[in-house]
Amino acid sequence: RLILLALVFLVACAPAQLKPLSPLVDDKLSPGNDVWRIHFIDIGQGLSVLHEFPCGAMLVDTGGEDDQFMISDDVLARYLDAFFARRTDLNHTIDLLALTHPHIDHTRGTEMLLKRYKVRNAIDNGMEQGSGGVQQNDLHRWSDSHRDTRYFAVNLADITTPTGLTNDIIDPFKCRDIDPQVHVLWGAVAKDPGWGNETRYGKTPFQNLNNHSVVLRVDFGKASALMTGDLEVQGIGDLIKRTAGTSALDVDVYQVGHHGSFNGTTPELVEAMSPKLAVFSMGSPEWRDCQWCGFAYGHPRATVVEMLDRGLPDTQKRKPVEALVATTGKIFQRRHIERAIYGTGWDGNVVVEMRADGAWHVVTSGRSGR
Repeated sequence: RLILLALVFLVACAPAQLKPLSPLVDDKLSPGNDVWRIHFIDIGQGLSVLHEFPCGAMLVDTGGEDDQFMISDDVLARYLDAFFARRTDLNHTIDLLALTHPHIDHTRGTEMLLKRYKVRNAIDNGMEQGSGGVQQNDLHRWSDSHRDTRYFAVNLADITTPTGLTNDIIDPFKCRDIDPQVHVLWGAVAKDPGWGNETRYGKTPFQNLNNHSVVLRVDFGKASALMTGDLEVQGIGDLIKRTAGTSALDVDVYQVGHHGSFNGTTPELVEAMSPKLAVFSMGSPEWRDCQWCGFAYGHPRATVVEMLDRGLPDTQKRKPVEALVATTGKIFQRRHIERAIYGTGWDGNVVVEMRADGAWHVVTSGRSGR
């Protein structure tokens, strides 16, 4: 009886085992590897996006939530393990790891990734301060000590053409039939461009690491995507100016900036992109007893959803959803969405399958709850 009581006590006191909240999507994907798949992985509040090409893989950011609802490192590892089990030809290799900026919700899983998989090339903005600075520093030290990992720091001063910068580290892919093209359009800014001294959370716009996010454009035949990290209004405005007169921002898929924050997307950016579909990477609005989560931050904002609803073509549809969107932090309302706007916090894992002719469709896993 004493042994039984002890076992009951241990079970009652043991920490709850977190369940992966989004099922895997492998059984829903199109057969064959002749497409470009953009996997928006449901890692809670944060960003981790896997680009699957016929000849390789790129991972943009490794961050996510780490609380009573989700341990994002475990979820990311599970997703990547399943991916490499399907793509055995890739030999557990990430051809390009791109960290957009050193905030923990974008870099948290870097150490896990470097230990678990082979990384051939890596880029970031070269910075090591911020809540995720330790992880970017880990990447820098790793590349210094591992000669088979090449590293490149993206500085805005090195991007001298409005259509962006590329090299064999930024774009290591050499696919036989359709060769993906990767360019960076933004990076670390060396000198304040005149963004002003108004502070938010004690930081001016220039001191705000979000405005130093690496911005990537990816092309696969006629298909294209833009990933802006957490770039905010000031950086977005200058990015639009730098690319004026070109089609550098004109893309099909938009990774919605800053998880759908009010300051991560502008009407001018939506107009320049003219996207066909948009995907938020954010935590579930249903998770409310947490400090660093989508509910507390108010992601995604209703104003951004409205911008995209107006900016996306009426012909681009999704299965309708009654989604929670925020008017401010911790205040949400239901919104009926029929345009091609998706979110990991609503849909679980979101995979956009793109063909070289520009045709696309979306696969979602759904959220299974706890």
